[in-house]
Amino acid sequence: MATLAILGVVFACIVILLYLHCKHKFNYWKSRGVPHKKPAFLFGNILNAALSPYPIGLYISKLCGKFGNSPYFGFYSFTRPFLILKDPDIIKHILVKDFAAFPNRLEDAPWEPILNNTLFAMKSPKWKELRTQLTPVFSSAKIRLMMSLIIECGKNMEEYLTMKVGENLEVKEICSKFMADVISSCAFGINGNSFQHENSDLRKHGEMVLPNTIICYLKMAAYFFTPAAVRLLKFSLFNMESVQFFKYTYRTVIKQRTQDEVGRKDLLDILSKNPFFCHESNDDLLIANPIVFFIAGFETTGTAISLALHELGVNPNIQSKLRAEIASVIGRHGGLTFEAVNEMKYLHMVISETLRKYPVTPIIPREATEDYEIRKTGLIIEKGTQIIISHDALHKNPKYFPNPEVFDPERFSESNVHSINSYTYLPFGKGPRNCIGERFALLTAKVGIIYALTKFMVHTNSNTTEPMEFSRSLFLTAKHGVNLTFTRI
Repeated sequence: MATLAILGVVFACIVILLYLHCKHKFNYWKSRGVPHKKPAFLFGNILNAALSPYPIGLYISKLCGKFGNSPYFGFYSFTRPFLILKDPDIIKHILVKDFAAFPNRLEDAPWEPILNNTLFAMKSPKWKELRTQLTPVFSSAKIRLMMSLIIECGKNMEEYLTMKVGENLEVKEICSKFMADVISSCAFGINGNSFQHENSDLRKHGEMVLPNTIICYLKMAAYFFTPAAVRLLKFSLFNMESVQFFKYTYRTVIKQRTQDEVGRKDLLDILSKNPFFCHESNDDLLIANPIVFFIAGFETTGTAISLALHELGVNPNIQSKLRAEIASVIGRHGGLTFEAVNEMKYLHMVISETLRKYPVTPIIPREATEDYEIRKTGLIIEKGTQIIISHDALHKNPKYFPNPEVFDPERFSESNVHSINSYTYLPFGKGPRNCIGERFALLTAKVGIIYALTKFMVHTNSNTTEPMEFSRSLFLTAKHGVNLTFTRI
């Protein structure tokens, strides 16, 4: 009995100490006059986020709506404070004007060499050198050289749709096949053959390497919100079987090209001939960046194409107008060319509106590397504080985009686009660490839509969900799929 009593006292003391610790920590935003969601004992606000039916990006977006005109609000992941920004002027300073104080996204993860050697996760100042080396890879001139490879993949998708005319199709699956082939061709220099072979190894491992599952979603969320737990557990984010597959594939192609003295003017060619990446000590850089490039393009661009097609199915007048533009421009150019795609202004408006309504990445994270004063309000952001910007909250704010749930490409017409504050529309981020693959993503998305519309009408069917519902997953994922039917024109 005495032992039990002692254990009871010890347990009570631990609980009291934890309570006092949490009470002190949870006074952080209140003491600074920052509005915040009331934290729960020990967990702060993160448990509510974890139990929410919404993906983290949508959850934070809905929180933003509850804080009215406040330029920001506080959030706690366990006892760690986060500042969630809503004001576009403050966002502009964080991402661009005062970028030097907020250059990093994630904490170091040396046990995860794939993530740690990517442009996405690398910290300052190393990321800047890598960005300098990768920037020419995604220049307009280099992407123009990949156009024929992308067109070949578009033709394969068109042939596949021809065989599926009249059927109820899950379009995200088709767009993923298209993007798997595009990335395989442009990044790895090989034919993915996703439309010819249902069990294509590249596509299979593309899905497996960073699986869009609830477990992987929670792991990635931990990297953003509970880095201390990640450091303690050192769990792997990537599927190592698939990582090894990509490493072997990549090295095999490089070796074969070196022996045959053959080039394809693709991403692999450009990287493998750059002395910075070919140095033995940079082997992880050479492998990691194309793998993450594959994941990012495969998931995000495939999702964007499928959601654009969904909106075109729901809005047949917009679809007809876009198809007319595509036919007219291709006719003037005598075929589909890089210049022709860039001339399709209405297509660009449709893509822009799709990315406004459906931002495919959840949040923009930044970490303060020094104490920083928000001049607009006088708030001091302390060194180490994590900053979060929600694309969805900005894109769905009626103050910036009236009737935000309405799909309206005219928002981005030449006469209207200049009235949009560029820091309320952030599908690719802004500033020195914006998405380096923006040009490539836009081009491939446009080519995918062109090949889906040139010979086909897109219709909703009995399986179509409108409005769309999204599941808790790493990337924006339609809960019931993107279901449409194609008919021949």
